[in-house]
Amino acid sequence: MLKRLFRFTTIVVFAVSSVGLAFAQSYPTRPVTLIVPFPPGAVTDSTARVLQAAVEGPLGQPIVIENRPGAGGVLGTNLVAHAQPDGYTLLLTVNSPVVQSPFIQANYPIDPTTALSGVARVADTYLALAVQKKSPINSVADVIRLAKERPGEMTFGSAGVGSAHQIAGELLNKNAGIRITHVPFQGGGPAIQNLVGGHIDMSYGTLPAVLPFVESGELKLIAMAEPKRIAELPDVPAMNETVPGVETTTWVGIFAPAGTPKPIRERWYELIANALKTPDVMAKMKALGVNPTLEGPDQFDATIAKDLVFWKAAIEKTGIEKR
Repeated sequence: MLKRLFRFTTIVVFAVSSVGLAFAQSYPTRPVTLIVPFPPGAVTDSTARVLQAAVEGPLGQPIVIENRPGAGGVLGTNLVAHAQPDGYTLLLTVNSPVVQSPFIQANYPIDPTTALSGVARVADTYLALAVQKKSPINSVADVIRLAKERPGEMTFGSAGVGSAHQIAGELLNKNAGIRITHVPFQGGGPAIQNLVGGHIDMSYGTLPAVLPFVESGELKLIAMAEPKRIAELPDVPAMNETVPGVETTTWVGIFAPAGTPKPIRERWYELIANALKTPDVMAKMKALGVNPTLEGPDQFDATIAKDLVFWKAAIEKTGIEKR
């Protein structure tokens, strides 16, 4: 009896695997939608368009980029989590809607460990603090001094509630003993545009969102919200140098709805890995301010699990309340 049951189970598993493999071999037969849960101008949108150009040919079908901003990236993330797990709807996002927002948004709609499956970690990017070119702020020390002179009056922009931008700003508030008011936007691009327009005093932003305005002379970089200075901008100090403990990390990754056949996820990983090996794509990514950092499906899933533990503890330390 046990022997027959074992044989039956083996046959079922083999049959299911064979169906998934056969499906993956014929995939894709129509365009693939890549959801970007932030508006144009964000690091996610820029990275998606570089990969779109590099991967469409080898994939054999068009890749349609669809910007679905809202709730700090959670709207688009939730949309993909509830899509059909057939490989035709994927998500490209920074880490915040997946591993930070669950501990900040009271009505966070999914369990990222069961609703999403990792496809590939694509790149790491950096978070900067920027102000208008004409601002009297030239350092983190200036920020702290002015915030103490004008308690509660100054504002900082972010990509939304639950974003790494917000966490960096709240860490500065807590560790420096100041109160700068958080103003969330529907993505990093709008936050930086509002800074350029003079509607907020300062904003955190990824380098791809900030650097064009620095180069045009509209903004200036004050510091990096990173563990240490970055090689690309050695003259820009880390916030840690003035206020220890003000740091965050930001990666960009691609996800599929849970249940998407692993051969499909592995195929996407291979396509991305091949693209990132080419000098042209590498140069474009570097120009955006992102560093290719590749992880496959299993390794990426492990990173998600680890980051959820880390950010839960880190956010609890900031005192940010869920809302």
